[in-house]
Amino acid sequence: MTLAASWELQKTIHASLVADAALSSLVGGRVFDRPPQDAAFPFVTLGDTEVEPDGAGSNGAAIHRLALSVWSRARGRREAKEIMSALDVALQDASLALTGHVLVNLQLERASVSYAPEAEALRGRLVFRAYTEPTV
Repeated sequence: MTLAASWELQKTIHASLVADAALSSLVGGRVFDRPPQDAAFPFVTLGDTEVEPDGAGSNGAAIHRLALSVWSRARGRREAKEIMSALDVALQDASLALTGHVLVNLQLERASVSYAPEAEALRGRLVFRAYTEPTV
């Protein structure tokens, strides 16, 4: 099922990012689905997800778009961009094992950095595109 693959993909990406030494050196392991109110900066959040079936007769294959956000209160954009780069390195073409599904590919689709006044922080946003197929 397409949506089951989405949850498997999110769990596996989260676990992979928490275990990534280069990323942890930058964010101290702070990778959240939803951050606690008093979360120390900088940190990464798993954001919006979109899932679409890969056409008729695909038997559960799906295209996923998963947004990740980097939150930084450092002066300037350097910290946010360094963390974004570490996320890209950690996930670009990553070979991640999913239960009941196969991750065919995972690619960065787009990235941006902007000021988020409500958080008084810089927000880097990366959108990754993943293609999954069910195991047979």
